[in-house]
Amino acid sequence: MIPFDLAAVTFAGGALIGATSIGAWLWARGELVRQSSFSQAARDLAMQSVLAIDDFVGACYIAAHDYPEYDVDEPENFFLHSDDPALVLPKDADWSLLNRDLADEIRWLPNRLRNVRDALESIEIEPPDFSDLFEHRQDDYARLGLRAMDLVERICAEHQLPLPTRPDYYDPRSEFIAKISEMENFWKRRAQSARQVPSEPSNVTPIFGRNTAPESAST
Repeated sequence: MIPFDLAAVTFAGGALIGATSIGAWLWARGELVRQSSFSQAARDLAMQSVLAIDDFVGACYIAAHDYPEYDVDEPENFFLHSDDPALVLPKDADWSLLNRDLADEIRWLPNRLRNVRDALESIEIEPPDFSDLFEHRQDDYARLGLRAMDLVERICAEHQLPLPTRPDYYDPRSEFIAKISEMENFWKRRAQSARQVPSEPSNVTPIFGRNTAPESAST
């Protein structure tokens, strides 16, 4: 190969390597930009979710500490001071931006809220104790609020977001835990009282079966 041909081949090879390097650099740069955009979109969605769920935590706190007021003239009438909590997650969110388990837990929360509402609405209230409607309401929303707080902390940890700040005198977590403990003790006392009530013999003649042995058995 003459020197001129050798120089041409060397130049062409260098150009090819250079073009390949530039192409690789451009690809890597584009990939970094894409990943950065993806990461920013995921962080934005996480932030929106935290704000929505933290609002829900506050609503659960109010409901968990809401005691009814009764009409003095008509005790069967009552009113509560708070509406049932509402949860409004980001609309048309791309949940694939988040970790699958985390995204699933966020999307399950509205369903858990709906199930609590359905359960409370299914109670056929009747004075004077209204079938424990108010106790169930406090208990259920305290548990739901605590679960929502755990979810907020998990989102913040996974996406390096600051936790919501609250005044020193407002500590929903400890209040939720105290309310749940209070209600657990209430249900235990209720069960113990029920067990201590003597069962009265029924004066209803059974239709099926017998309460005593057949007469032939005693002869």
